[in-house]
Amino acid sequence: MSKAGVVILNWNGHIDTVSCIESIVEHEQNRHPIFLVDNGSQKQSIQYIEDWLNKHYVYPFIIISDDEFMKFADGDFDKILYFIKSKKNLGFAKGNNIVWQKIWRIYDYVLLLNNDTVITKGAITRMVQYLDNNPDTGALSCDIRYYAKPDKLWNAGGYFTWYGDRKYYSQKKIDKLIKKNIEAIRTPFITGCALMVPQKTTKIAGTFTERFFFGEEDFNYCKKLLNNHIVSKTLLTSTIYHKVGTSLKKTQQDDVNGTILHFSNRVINFKEFYGKRRWKIWRKFYIMLVYIKLHILIKDRKKVKKAINYIEYYTSKYDEITYTTFQEIINLPKIEGRDKRLVR
Repeated sequence: MSKAGVVILNWNGHIDTVSCIESIVEHEQNRHPIFLVDNGSQKQSIQYIEDWLNKHYVYPFIIISDDEFMKFADGDFDKILYFIKSKKNLGFAKGNNIVWQKIWRIYDYVLLLNNDTVITKGAITRMVQYLDNNPDTGALSCDIRYYAKPDKLWNAGGYFTWYGDRKYYSQKKIDKLIKKNIEAIRTPFITGCALMVPQKTTKIAGTFTERFFFGEEDFNYCKKLLNNHIVSKTLLTSTIYHKVGTSLKKTQQDDVNGTILHFSNRVINFKEFYGKRRWKIWRKFYIMLVYIKLHILIKDRKKVKKAINYIEYYTSKYDEITYTTFQEIINLPKIEGRDKRLVR
């Protein structure tokens, strides 16, 4: 049996999803089983994938509902691809979790992989081999480049700041390390775009939090790893390409509304890691930093104040951002002052 099970979510992204699977077929010869979860897509997206599987996929596969999948026993996993159809959009975290929670005891590693990625030759196998040879590593990502600009770095991990954000390592730093033939680096934060987790880590840290319908799950998970003294790394000798931002585009959310969602997620997230009194003090300080950041970008005090008011409202009222609240935020009346640099 393969050492790694690969989990991929599809939400109306059938063309990207098929392209991702094709890259695994080409570059890994399907030595790792794929668990493809459809997250309540439109019928044409599901049909596109089913047609492709029936016409072009040469390995054993099965198409089942999420309820049928949950009834599988450990010995039932004898296919190379499982197309699991959910009746509704479960969100990123829960969509991954329905598979992750089911298979983590069966495979040595679970790889969570965005559907809008394309892997290079041996990328997954090298991640498996690294974890085999470095049992001190509790989570692993890789060198992720822009699909449209293969030489440009999208993400190779980063670290947490003292004030509650994350900072990514720069391309200059990463490219310099690669030139020095550095195999892997410690990265307290690694993205959920390509995240490989060993059995021992899942046993300690569990799976993604389901408190957030969209976003923040990887930040939360890496904070849990850090709190449990679990080492996370980025493997620089393994590369994938990412078609950045397709999930955000499909929600058709305004940049400023996306920023409100992002910072509301972040502030609510820290309720899990701070005591009530400490969180209240930190919240005031952090929202002040957000105000400064937005003011620099938007340069309109009234508009920034309106965005901050929304963040204050949602973070004081809720302990999670459910699908309903997510929809409410992204459909808030538009605040003029769009800037693609807003979400950080």
